[in-house]
Amino acid sequence: MIAVLDTSAILSGKFYFGGADRVMTAPSVVREFSKGGHSWRLMQYTMDAGMEVIAPDSESVNKVRAAAGHTGDLEELSGADIEIMALALDFEDAVLFTDDYAMQNVALHLGISYEGILQEGIKEKFYWKYRCSSCGKFVDAGTGTCPVCGGKIKRVRWK
Repeated sequence: MIAVLDTSAILSGKFYFGGADRVMTAPSVVREFSKGGHSWRLMQYTMDAGMEVIAPDSESVNKVRAAAGHTGDLEELSGADIEIMALALDFEDAVLFTDDYAMQNVALHLGISYEGILQEGIKEKFYWKYRCSSCGKFVDAGTGTCPVCGGKIKRVRWK
């Protein structure tokens, strides 16, 4: 089994990931750490313990973006989140370690195995839409205000 770690997995300070044969992360995750300080040392300890840094295939990145757009999670994900899920998609026996529910939702839709680190993982698939909290109109993701009434747009569970 290959353990694919997101930032929260590294920050947890836990170095046992289900008896993994390999542990890896993506370059964008490593870039999220600033040199010096506690979080940098945790990342360095994980690297010293054998964590590999591997860039995902661009086709896998596109698949993750498409799936996240379909579920309504794309606005919630960072570039590092997308890259780490794509890396997990590149390896058949990979398990994604994350506490991020949006990542777990997209992983579930893509058939990527995942485990929570400090929190229990999600149990069912979710879809999200964006709706005005004032007039109730559904709008495209990424719009901060309603084009009809100017109200605030909220993310709501759909299905």
